[in-house]
Amino acid sequence: MQHCRANHLPVVLDAFKASRYPEWFEAQEYILNRLSREHAAGCAWRDLPQQARDQANTIGLIYDDLGKLIAHQVISEDLVIGSYGESIVYLWDALAPYVYAEREHIPNFWVYFEDLAARTAKTSTRAVYAKLRLRKRPPRRQPDAA
Repeated sequence: MQHCRANHLPVVLDAFKASRYPEWFEAQEYILNRLSREHAAGCAWRDLPQQARDQANTIGLIYDDLGKLIAHQVISEDLVIGSYGESIVYLWDALAPYVYAEREHIPNFWVYFEDLAARTAKTSTRAVYAKLRLRKRPPRRQPDAA
C-alpha cells in the first residue's frame, strides 16, 4: 500500500501547488463573492458563461480529484481537511446549486467534491490539528513598536 500511496504523491503535490497560484485565489473570490450575484442558482454548470465555468473548474476539479483520493483511501482526509479547512465547505456551498442543476445532465458530476465537503463539514480543522498533536512556538519577544 505504501508504494501505491507514493505513486499518488505527484497528484497531491500538484493540487497543493495549484492552490498557491493567483488563479486559485481569483477563482475563490469569484465563486464566493460574484457567482451567485451574476448567475441564477438554477443554472447548470454547462450553461454558465465560459469565464464562470473556468473559475468553477479551477476549484471544482482539484477538490473532486482530492475527494477521489480520499474516498478510495489513497490519502488521508486529515491531510486535505487540515490543509484547506472550511474553505472546502464554503466553496461547495456556493457551487452546489450549479452542480445539482448540472446533475440533471450528468448524474455524478463532482460527487467526490461533494463527499469531500460533507466530510469536511463534520470534521473541524481544530480536531485534525489536535489529532496530529501539532506544536506551537509563539514569538519569543514582542516586535518593537513603531
